[in-house]
Amino acid sequence: MRKPFALANWKMAMTVAESLAFLRELQAAIADLGNAVEVVICPPYTALYPMARALEDVSAPIGLGAQDMHWASDPAYTGEISASLLADVGCRWVMLGHWERRRRRGEGDDLVQRKLQAALAAGLRPIVLVGQSSGEADQFQPALAAQLSHILADCDAAQVTGMAFVFEPEWSIGVAEPAPPQQVGAGCAFIRRWLAAAYGQAVAEAVRIITGGSVTPQHAAALLAHPDVDGLGVTRQGRRAADFAAIVHIIAENRRRTS
Repeated sequence: MRKPFALANWKMAMTVAESLAFLRELQAAIADLGNAVEVVICPPYTALYPMARALEDVSAPIGLGAQDMHWASDPAYTGEISASLLADVGCRWVMLGHWERRRRRGEGDDLVQRKLQAALAAGLRPIVLVGQSSGEADQFQPALAAQLSHILADCDAAQVTGMAFVFEPEWSIGVAEPAPPQQVGAGCAFIRRWLAAAYGQAVAEAVRIITGGSVTPQHAAALLAHPDVDGLGVTRQGRRAADFAAIVHIIAENRRRTS
């Protein structure tokens, strides 16, 4: 049985003080869940080190992730951050392929693939974000297949098993409501089928696949209804400890009900 997954991407928000206060509130709010849900928080770079130190004293299954990284190990890239530096500061996870990076920075699948290989070499676990562009709304299967085949080129089954995947269509970011539950279920199911064909059924059954994009506590239960949706990724709601804790509880309750 796959452990459910909850992801909070804080983007360019949350001071160090706010980050630490959030962590204290979240820890208290989900203490009753034990290890039922794996939680990953991706703060801004400025909060990574203090959050890593604070997490040393946290018993809840909360991991630290980065929102992005550079593909190179050469230090001659002003303003960038490498996989090895993220690992050194205490990150276990790193997000790769977010639509905001794609559309604002022009990052394509080739660059995401290079970042993924660098992350694996540094011992980081990739959180791979995939989904159709706004112009491909009705053609999500070819879009997902093209992204996955390019990004995962040269990956073996063991490496893929340690990753997490986020189905996040471009048009679902920063809007009032997430993608419809039936489309979310279809997208996550297609990713799992693609992984099964490429790496075997055992890998596909082990990998966590979640959805993101404008998720709120009000939408959480409906989005989790499909058996291939293993959790949720949130942004705005992920910066409010009470709301994020509510989503984590809904994820845990959904798994208890369906297991």
